[in-house]
Amino acid sequence: MIGRNDPCPCGSGKKYKKCHGNTANTDIIQLVNAELNRIERKFIQEVNPAANYKLTQSYQQLRTELSSVFPDFLINAINIEANVYIAEPEHWHTFITEQSETTMRQQVQDIISHWANPRYLLAHVESTDDTSITLKDEVSGELFTIHNTEGSVPGEWLFGIAMPDSRLGDHGMIVKSSSLFIPKADVKVKDALLAKLQAGVTDTFELYKEFSLANHDSAIVVEDAPTVEVASTTDEQIVAVAMQDEASTFEDLVIELTAKYIKEYNLEASTFTTKLAAFLAEETVKAKKPETVAASAILAGQATATIPEGGLSKVKDVAEYYEVSSSTLAKYRKQITEYLEK
Repeated sequence: MIGRNDPCPCGSGKKYKKCHGNTANTDIIQLVNAELNRIERKFIQEVNPAANYKLTQSYQQLRTELSSVFPDFLINAINIEANVYIAEPEHWHTFITEQSETTMRQQVQDIISHWANPRYLLAHVESTDDTSITLKDEVSGELFTIHNTEGSVPGEWLFGIAMPDSRLGDHGMIVKSSSLFIPKADVKVKDALLAKLQAGVTDTFELYKEFSLANHDSAIVVEDAPTVEVASTTDEQIVAVAMQDEASTFEDLVIELTAKYIKEYNLEASTFTTKLAAFLAEETVKAKKPETVAASAILAGQATATIPEGGLSKVKDVAEYYEVSSSTLAKYRKQITEYLEK
């Protein structure tokens, strides 16, 4: 009988368990993975990111800080996963408990029983092979293993949200879709993150702004090449898929357009951003173009002093900035102004 650690008789040079010995368990593994993906997808649907006011608010804060460093899809994933797994994990804890009490495969129960406490992980890449990556936790010194779905590792360290994954043994980990690799050249970012994690910092904005600070100090040169690569180590990027639906909404486009203006003119307008997000969530706006609403919102923010002086002050100029007609702004400007003055 061939042992699991014996060379595969097919001559591939791999261990039997990683070659033909693995095919015997392929069906059950696929079923378990599909069930785990279904569980996570169900959770995201319950959270409903597109209708979650707090997520909209925190997204705008992150996007204002990180848009020069990360693409929007990554900021979206960071925002959702950090909120539901780290900042306010109560819903996740309840959900996991409820799922564990339902009828499911024992293998699935064993895996999700360890998923109750996701955490931030900063780890050094120790070694890699075709199927896995061995990491050393920079805080605890422990060694972990994650799946390697890409076959290569574009960085020296991995940073992101992680949970135990017994599919890879006692020291297995699964990292969420917002996790990313940090290259060796950005050791300053790694050191700053490590210092904060060692101090017990779990605030997402405080952690991720280190990437933006490094960019301002020219430690990260975004124009030349991406400094970080998304760690494509999950079987399915469920959160990213959920955010693709959200990112296309009219309301999000309005928020993105106003955030761009605020950042361009270096304005401090957190109160405006918060109230605008609430307005868009609560009120019905029947406009054809998000640019029209964005221009109206900027003017309303100036009229109520929730946007400080420093940007464009004339209606005509704001309209031209958004490439809309100034004659179309009065209705929405009045509607938003009344809401901001509440």
